Amino acid sequence: MKNEKKVPYKKIQIETSIKLLEYLKRKSAIDDGMYNFCINKFLNKIELEKSKINDEYMNDLNNYKLLI
Repeated sequence: MKNEKKVPYKKIQIETSIKLLEYLKRKSAIDDGMYNFCINKFLNKIELEKSKINDEYMNDLNNYKLLI
């Protein structure tokens, strides 16, 4: 169990949102401008989450949620 890689739920949530945007773009529900704007916002949030991660943050169980 010690070797499991922990990933904060916020990062997973952002990455799934990006996948949803990719799907909407393929279905032509959103245009390229909106897609690029949203992707850039999400990428900035991912970088922010990456910068927050340290040992204390990784070991705090409140930063993780069970995805069902």
